[in-house]
Amino acid sequence: MLTEPDLVAAGAALEERFGAERASAFARGLPVLLRGLSQRWSLEVEGLLPSGATSVVLAVTHRSGPGVLKISPDAGFLTRQVRMLRHLVPTGRVPTVLAEDPSGGAMLMERVVPGTTLDDSRATPPTPQEWAELLSDLHGTTADGVAEVLRQRCEDMFRRIGARQTLPQVNEHISREVWGRAVDECLSLLETDREQVVIHGDLHLGNVLRAESRPDGRTLVAVDPKLCVGDRCFDMVDFVVTTGTAEEMAQRAYDLASLVRVDPERLLRWSRVNAVVTGISRLSWSGPDDWTRTLLEFAQQP
Repeated sequence: MLTEPDLVAAGAALEERFGAERASAFARGLPVLLRGLSQRWSLEVEGLLPSGATSVVLAVTHRSGPGVLKISPDAGFLTRQVRMLRHLVPTGRVPTVLAEDPSGGAMLMERVVPGTTLDDSRATPPTPQEWAELLSDLHGTTADGVAEVLRQRCEDMFRRIGARQTLPQVNEHISREVWGRAVDECLSLLETDREQVVIHGDLHLGNVLRAESRPDGRTLVAVDPKLCVGDRCFDMVDFVVTTGTAEEMAQRAYDLASLVRVDPERLLRWSRVNAVVTGISRLSWSGPDDWTRTLLEFAQQP
């Protein structure tokens, strides 16, 4: 049973992204906003779901079945996400948007059942063939209406991750030279990209759910897209650097590349850039561990 204090606490927890003052004001208004949305959309609220840094996520029941309600202090962010989800509807690989409130910063979409993300230890890991089929569907949409390009996304990453690289706990393990080589490699890959297809833009295992069943048989469902136009390999790197040794990750890149018909060496180059980025993020938040060392070993393979 969701209590008002729990709801307010969930809203206040967004302070890292929005600042304490904005998150606190959002949290105080959440109970009233939720009551209004529940009445307007005929929702029965079940409880909180795990959420990221931008929104409060709730499990609800709608007249059409199980749903997910997202509410954010950043109404524009949710409006963009609705637009992206609707762009991907023809793929059959995203939840259906059932309703939106652009001014209130809320969206309602179908709930994927059981909705276990693929990074959950209880989930069945995806096979290369499953991931290849997911990629093929997602990358088959038109670029019409997608304004952002991958270079913009990467330049933002350079600023954000580059700032973390200067932290003492990161710089001790990933030098400025290693980070600089990763940036140069990324820029080289961007300069030589000739495909320019619509990509999900944030396709890691935590953003893919396994469904029990769907009418079209597509049991892997992607959420939280950050659509942009760019190199297909960018959507493949998080699948490559999931588990295993450096050698096993390299083999996974070759296996996936053969299924989706991309240059395996190009996928390896993108994956090694991503390994450095992931290593910096892990060092920033949790410090060095065996997995971080494996990522860096993979990143620095010839």
